[in-house]
Amino acid sequence: MSIRLRLVALLAAAVALTVALTVRALADGGLEQYSGTALYASMVYAGVLFVRPRLAPVPAGVAAIAFCWAMETFQLTGVPAALSARSLLARLALGVQFDRIDLLWYPIGVVPLVALHLLLRRRRPALFGVVVAGKSRHPAERRALKVDDNKFIGLVAKRTGMSTEEATAVARATLTTLAERIDGGEARDLADQLPEGLRAYAFGPGETAERFGLDVFVERVSGRADVDVDQAKDGVTAVFDVLREALSPAGYEQAVSQLPGEFAEVTDQTAPFVERTR
Repeated sequence: MSIRLRLVALLAAAVALTVALTVRALADGGLEQYSGTALYASMVYAGVLFVRPRLAPVPAGVAAIAFCWAMETFQLTGVPAALSARSLLARLALGVQFDRIDLLWYPIGVVPLVALHLLLRRRRPALFGVVVAGKSRHPAERRALKVDDNKFIGLVAKRTGMSTEEATAVARATLTTLAERIDGGEARDLADQLPEGLRAYAFGPGETAERFGLDVFVERVSGRADVDVDQAKDGVTAVFDVLREALSPAGYEQAVSQLPGEFAEVTDQTAPFVERTR
């Protein structure tokens, strides 16, 4: 989910930059100066969402305006002017001299985007990882089941017929392998939602996801849990089944959003567990 939001943020920044450059080419004077100030703030807002895609619109807007005001105040030191004299990039990013009117134009570039963001979160909640209460349209859109470590493992064992020891090994192996298959940020988000005793297994080894298919995923789980491949696949399916119940719908979708289509065999949010393990 955060990848999707980051792409939207990048697109928004590109649009703001294009508009700013167009205005600069076609106009001059106050229109060029102050529209550029507002559009700079718009790009900062997009940058905040790119860095923190799960941040709500209002806090993101506050952060963007605060950053712009800080950069404008920094111009009083003379350092941005000195850097701008040597670099066009510094000039575009830091500006040249302090202008108190700019302090008023920064919110003008941010507030409309915050309003649009809030509107889109209501109209397109799935795009922004939001579940609207009272409007559940999908079987998976339900409250997360509160589980501790023992209950999580017990649910995996119940679905697979494994012993507690085997279910524990499979659950840990599945979370470890999933953390390797998704980006580091997504893995950390997943870990934050897991029972405390399982969180350590969901932290990925790096920021970049490894690219491998379902067969490799199952083989890694099989090796780590010391079970055969068939047991591992049933175990992986059971773990995702329990994750679907233990996480919020948005949290579960975020956890599996980077997995390719073939993983639907084990991650399907609608098909009953027994249908996926026949």
